[in-house]
Amino acid sequence: MGIRTKFITIMTVLSLLATVAIGYASYVLSRQNALANAKSKGDMLFNYIEASGAFFGQYQKPLIDELVTDKERFIPELMSRFVVKRMEYDIFAETQKGYQFKQATIDPLWPDNKADSEELKIIAYFAANPEVMVKEGIVEKDGDQFFYAAKPVRVDKEFCLKCHSDPAIAPLEQREIYGIKNGYNWQMNDTVGASMIYISVSEALANAQASALKIFFIGIGCLLITIACIWLFLDRAVVAPIVRLSETARDISIGKNLCDSAHSDAKDEIGVLANSIERMRISVNKLLKRSCPERSQEQK
Repeated sequence: MGIRTKFITIMTVLSLLATVAIGYASYVLSRQNALANAKSKGDMLFNYIEASGAFFGQYQKPLIDELVTDKERFIPELMSRFVVKRMEYDIFAETQKGYQFKQATIDPLWPDNKADSEELKIIAYFAANPEVMVKEGIVEKDGDQFFYAAKPVRVDKEFCLKCHSDPAIAPLEQREIYGIKNGYNWQMNDTVGASMIYISVSEALANAQASALKIFFIGIGCLLITIACIWLFLDRAVVAPIVRLSETARDISIGKNLCDSAHSDAKDEIGVLANSIERMRISVNKLLKRSCPERSQEQK
């Protein structure tokens, strides 16, 4: 393998590794930006929903309890924090696509709030780690990838037990609406569910991958052009002169073409080598006592 081939091979391998590294780094950074953007959106939506729940608990629920004196009455849209959150989100989702909100619950009154297998794992994690207040990650749902943020739903208010402890003490209208099989027997400080925000990131991750591939192929194109230019440069400026000087040195070694000058005006390494061979040619000529028409510059 010649010098040119070795050099091009090394350059190709190193450049290819660099191109792959740049493409991968681009994908990682784009992915991180996509997830950070999803997290920012999730935090904003969560803050709104939590503020709504706090308003309900601090202001709306006490007023409703004062106005509705019949303890058997139950108006979900006014008296359930879960229902209020869900209905507010439903209105939000009419214009804002790519978001999902779910009050995932182990044993809910409303069947749609039933936690799936992944959500049950998250709820169990919150139950085992009561100090943890938020959990985030990536999950696949129905073939789509989502960034999720979850916060535990713990029984921390006494008024929750009025509707979710013993079904016998729950409002009559609630039992008529939801029945008495699910959503009861909660106890104080139980972790009964998790508020889940899902934000679709499939498109963003696909764009990140496409961008990384684009950078990779652009890098490959630039690499091929660069290698072609380097090949031509080496062929004309390095390999061809070295081959000529090699042939000249071989001829001198066998006493052939001793009158052909190898002098070069180049100031680089090739020029130094050429002039060294030229001095060797002159010295061999002198040793052999041959007379050749030398230029004065060459004899110097």
